[in-house]
Amino acid sequence: MPFDKISDLKTVYELHKAMEDNQVIIAYEGEFTSNITQSVLLLAEKNLDQKLDKGQTKRRAFNIAVECLQNISTHSDRNEEFPNSIFIIGQEGNEFYISSGNTIKASKVENLQRKLDQINNLDGDGLKQLHMQAIKESMKLQESNNAGLGLISIARKSGKKLDYQFVPVDHDNSFFSFQAKFFKQEESL
Repeated sequence: MPFDKISDLKTVYELHKAMEDNQVIIAYEGEFTSNITQSVLLLAEKNLDQKLDKGQTKRRAFNIAVECLQNISTHSDRNEEFPNSIFIIGQEGNEFYISSGNTIKASKVENLQRKLDQINNLDGDGLKQLHMQAIKESMKLQESNNAGLGLISIARKSGKKLDYQFVPVDHDNSFFSFQAKFFKQEESL
């Protein structure tokens, strides 16, 4: 939906209506520091409490949100020209989505796309094996920020293929859009 300048107050209503129509639970666009990330997580948890009963779906949503926010804060290539990232949790009927977007160096796109394609081509057992392999490699190399491990965890928790897109923003940078979807589970009493 194209918007006029935000100084037009009608645009504020149109943005609010679009978010309401798309059942956005939380949306944040800006810089992600550790303090902001904690605040966004607290807001996400509060808003998910209003939408979901305690149980598997809420835990799944929260765990995926944590992984997405960690990926943003750890792996974004922020700079003065592209300092902001975006994080959204929403709902479409019984399906929830968690979306994120951040700037990365164009030189990282090919490797990240290869990881995402590898993850998307595996079934549950294959993801479990890849997860164990990534943990072993991470421990062997003593890496604390293995991006592949978080993506594998998201795929395992969502039970669905990961959606992603890379949009070049200039010669050196691309915008990485990412989305994980999962269905609300009926909770047993």
